[in-house]
Amino acid sequence: MIATRQSERGPVRRLIAPVLLLASVITVGAVGYVYLEKLSPVEAIYMAVITVTTVGFREVRPLDPAGQLFTVGLILFGVGAFTYFATSVANYFVAGEIRGLLEQRKMQKEIDHLRDHFVVCGYGRMGQQVAAEFKREGRPLVVIDNAEDAIHHAIENGLLVIQGDAEEDEVLKAAGVARARGLVGVLEHDASNLLVTLSARSMNPNIFIAVRTQEEANTSKFYAAGANRVLFPHGLGGRRIAQMAIRPHVTEFLELVMHDEELALWLEEMQVAIGSRLDGCAIGEAHIRRQTGANIVALRRRTGELLTTLDADTRLQAGDIIVALGTRQALEALRHLTSGAA
Repeated sequence: MIATRQSERGPVRRLIAPVLLLASVITVGAVGYVYLEKLSPVEAIYMAVITVTTVGFREVRPLDPAGQLFTVGLILFGVGAFTYFATSVANYFVAGEIRGLLEQRKMQKEIDHLRDHFVVCGYGRMGQQVAAEFKREGRPLVVIDNAEDAIHHAIENGLLVIQGDAEEDEVLKAAGVARARGLVGVLEHDASNLLVTLSARSMNPNIFIAVRTQEEANTSKFYAAGANRVLFPHGLGGRRIAQMAIRPHVTEFLELVMHDEELALWLEEMQVAIGSRLDGCAIGEAHIRRQTGANIVALRRRTGELLTTLDADTRLQAGDIIVALGTRQALEALRHLTSGAA
């Protein structure tokens, strides 16, 4: 089920007037029967309700002329009030359903047009941080969650959402996992994240899967299921806190590079394309620093080997992932070299 953008307060407020009008007419009718016919409060309310709703039940007792005239007036006003109330309630539910269906279809159409997007499974505290970071980077994403509150929160933040169980294949298909660039699993339980990992990998062999685990012992299971990266938050958090204490200036710099939008320097990764100017070229021969202004700080070979110590003789190959540091302009110039564009 795809959640929709529903503003419920407006329609609810529109029900206040018909409810108050109907209640007022019934109250006036009950008071009138108590005063004119000397009925008990319960009998008076009964008479007022069956009169206003025109259900046709028998009166509690035969009415005298004054009571009959009062009933005529109550019918004239009451039927109109009841019709207004019934129509308003019907419009509330029918219009809400129609609006929901239309918005659901619109959102699904937007999702169906996405390519190379990210899917975030779970919109709890960590899921919200992940989604916020994707949004800050301008990356298209779809959020999956089963909780109403989480879904409405995601919608309020302008995100495309799928309401449903991420463990179900149909929900993952609706989120476009087969066309997605990456999936982040931050569901509450490891078993759920593990099942999502298995399903996503079977749907898309090339998707990048990053998942959270609550138990470090489960890390190997996630890698066996097809995850590319597994995060153990408690271990990572502990190491970061220790590094902050040991090397506060280094960690502050890295934090700024990764998260401060106003900082001039950025860390970015890019892949060396087949036939690009860097394919088969040594770093020293390419004069990357002089041409672009960016510095290559790490290199992951297509074989999976990660190199953090590079020199001028390190040769780049198609499929290698470059991790570079530089300004936006410098990184864009380096991306041009790695892409193979003319």
